[in-house]
Amino acid sequence: MKRLMHKIKLFFTAFTLLFLVSQVSIAQSKQKSKAQILAFSDSVCLAAGVPPGLIRDIGNNETGWRFIRDFNGGTAHGDLQIVDNTFFHWYKKLKLSGGKTRENYLIVGIYYIKSLYKTFGSWQKARYAYARGHWKEPSKWSPLEKKFMGKIDWNKYDKPKNSVKDTLAE
Repeated sequence: MKRLMHKIKLFFTAFTLLFLVSQVSIAQSKQKSKAQILAFSDSVCLAAGVPPGLIRDIGNNETGWRFIRDFNGGTAHGDLQIVDNTFFHWYKKLKLSGGKTRENYLIVGIYYIKSLYKTFGSWQKARYAYARGHWKEPSKWSPLEKKFMGKIDWNKYDKPKNSVKDTLAE
């Protein structure tokens, strides 16, 4: 029974993702309002099993929900500031189409942070790794890292769980 329920859940997740991807190509030709982008982001989050509020917090932190390039002239793009290597890896993995659209960047960012959550076991650690490529203990964070991580109320997203080791330790 568990196996059947898992297959049903996977089917509906895949179906929802395919539906969202099909909507991307229809929607790309029009400029979106912030409300429309947030609604799209929330729908992808719900399909992926990611807290929509967390992605809203990350978008506020990264760009204020403006679809832009990295502030320092780097290679990160979109509302959630995805670097090219990450974008193309997840673009292929998720079988997206339409290229570097705002919606595709959101889909990639959401599924990427979900994968980091599976790796690290908490949304706080996933968010840190999303920005820095690895996890390290808060006592070792730089002032900038403390600032961007401190903007999110982690009690809304994480419940106390097991501990994941610092990936840079020793």
